[in-house]
Amino acid sequence: MSLLEPGEGASFDLGGLPAGGAAETDGAACLVPTASEAGYRLIGDVQVGYDPEGVVVDPLTDLVYISCSRSNAVTVVDLEKLAVVGSIPVGREPIDICIDQQTRRAFTADARSDQVSVIDLDTRQVVAEVAVGSFPAGLAVDEGRRRLYCGDTMGCTMTIVDLDSLEVLAQVPAELGAGAITVDLTRGRVYCVNFVASSMNVFESDGEPVGRVQLGEGTCAVAVSPTANKVFAVNSLASTISEIDGESLEVLADHRVPNAPVGLFMGPGEDRLYVANRGDGTATILGLDGSEWARVPVGSAPGGITYHPGRPEIVLVANAGTGSLTVFEDLLAEAPPERPAETPHPLVGQKLPPITLPDLDGKEHELSEWEGKPYIVNVFASW
Repeated sequence: MSLLEPGEGASFDLGGLPAGGAAETDGAACLVPTASEAGYRLIGDVQVGYDPEGVVVDPLTDLVYISCSRSNAVTVVDLEKLAVVGSIPVGREPIDICIDQQTRRAFTADARSDQVSVIDLDTRQVVAEVAVGSFPAGLAVDEGRRRLYCGDTMGCTMTIVDLDSLEVLAQVPAELGAGAITVDLTRGRVYCVNFVASSMNVFESDGEPVGRVQLGEGTCAVAVSPTANKVFAVNSLASTISEIDGESLEVLADHRVPNAPVGLFMGPGEDRLYVANRGDGTATILGLDGSEWARVPVGSAPGGITYHPGRPEIVLVANAGTGSLTVFEDLLAEAPPERPAETPHPLVGQKLPPITLPDLDGKEHELSEWEGKPYIVNVFASW
């Protein structure tokens, strides 16, 4: 693969894909490769659909598959051209997506259909649908043990599926808000985090429970370092990442990160984490000790994040707010000598703009009424 070099970029507007549609589109979007001394190089952005959440790369074809939750479809992007080349209709609200290379299948967690859609990567067609628990939101594959794991958010369960027969092998209790899952392929341990319970359940590969860890508020992503035997969990509402000992299941530290982290992926050398900060519009390259190596501006409300298995310096981020896929290159061979300087948001320190909001009785108030007084603004976000 030869991604565009600086100076070769072009800009086109693809527009949004229709909800549930299967139209195919060509063209690149906002290709603006730039050299950077900040530890990364932005390669480009592609408009992919409504509320993209999960992202995965097929290294055999250089195609990227993005689950667009509000389009009820998986968008296919040619990474060589940074162009949308297809859209595959799946169930309602696909959130996560993963690939099994042995069967050449992709799987989506279709939250509002209570199912997993099975996609043939060669034909780009849905070939099966597997009923799982209520509101599936997270997936993980163990290719060696031939298992697919699905976190069922409303069902408070984890469903285990045979990758070859697509038979449901077990459905084991987790906790409220069960979602993101990762697997320690060395030890066969499975880690399922629970957003509402702010916890993590640990299982053997067959679903036998091993333990439970209480974490920070809004735990919604998890990654593992088999070499260090450590687990890392994103606490979105607390804006922290918990570092957990894989043996004792003790929380060793809680590392501060930018606002509302949602996505997490372990780097290929197990020396760094990639974090998608939904409330900050950035992706962070983070050392395993919690030190920030770089902060990359991406689209609005980033969530799913991963790297290219065949070219691991290429990182991909799904941005739910802007309906886009951001691609950047990680230029860091190791931790930088100095931590990047904090850049405050330009609105920090400025007066609030005029805002009018209704109270519980429907009467409208201006925030200026409480100037100089402590008050709480409750903002609800759904993803």
